[in-house]
Amino acid sequence: MELTRESSSTAVDAIMESWDRQTRILSNISTLIGEDERKLKPSDDGWSLDHQLCHIHECRYGWLNAVDAERAKTLGDVFEERGGDYVPIADLDEIKRQLSISGRAINLAVRDHLAAGTGRIGPYEHPIYFLQHMIWHEGYHFALITLALRLAGKSPTDEWDEANVWGVWRDPEDFPGVAEAKIP
Repeated sequence: MELTRESSSTAVDAIMESWDRQTRILSNISTLIGEDERKLKPSDDGWSLDHQLCHIHECRYGWLNAVDAERAKTLGDVFEERGGDYVPIADLDEIKRQLSISGRAINLAVRDHLAAGTGRIGPYEHPIYFLQHMIWHEGYHFALITLALRLAGKSPTDEWDEANVWGVWRDPEDFPGVAEAKIP
């Protein structure tokens, strides 16, 4: 849904659009993770980048299962068991595809609960609290992914950040030329 000033008349539309923008930003950062980057880590004891992406998807699955079990069944697995450990599947493109699918599933579940006037969902007192938990959690992992890229000398440029992260939140008509601005 493309939000305009005319169509953003309700708080629900704006909140759901914030989720969609956040998932777009996560998708954008995932495009910087290829086969050469997938095993980068933000710290020696941290998870690899492919593991970060899988964890985000699996958290979406786990919490979605608590608030909309039927919709959670539509999501695929991105971890596989090997020797008693769960490791990311080999197909990086499938991991990214599942992130897109789970992002949409969260959107639809929250919209359905809001439309139905649902109060408590799973362990959350309100559907918006569930959504905010997802956003907060994914922002944390976005930062870890960015840190791992930076430590490997593959940090996104300021221009990339503006176009793919910060600019996603702003109305380009209100901030002309912001992509070219150099922020110290």
